[in-house]
Amino acid sequence: MEANWSLGQETPTYVYALFGGVVGMVAVTAHNLVAGAESQYSLWGVFVGSCLAGFLAANGSRRAKRAGIGAGLLGVVPAFVWLSDFLPGWVRTSASEGGPVLAVVFFTFLVLAVATIATLIGVFGGSFGGWLAEMTAPETGG
Repeated sequence: MEANWSLGQETPTYVYALFGGVVGMVAVTAHNLVAGAESQYSLWGVFVGSCLAGFLAANGSRRAKRAGIGAGLLGVVPAFVWLSDFLPGWVRTSASEGGPVLAVVFFTFLVLAVATIATLIGVFGGSFGGWLAEMTAPETGG
């Protein structure tokens, strides 16, 4: 049984993004559980997942950056789970000191900042994966 179905042009880009995002989530979670995320939280796994998604998409649907962005946004989900430890207390403190509107504004800013970082990681990872696919097999790379 051949695996050519996974690299066909008819395969939607979101399949590669989902696969790369899941790989990124597993890599981020495994790294931060082993290394410990008390002082800093590493998102290198998101870059790895985005590179993988970009590599696969460049050989398949030809949309490496789009797959990388999707994988980046999905791969950053463990960061939101990690932030959930301190967010409730932070929102309560912000709401009590500056009002609930200020808490919502700060929370929205935090979500947008993390999403922007994930998008940038996804663009760079997808571009690198697409470039790598082109270097390894120029006739199939995108």
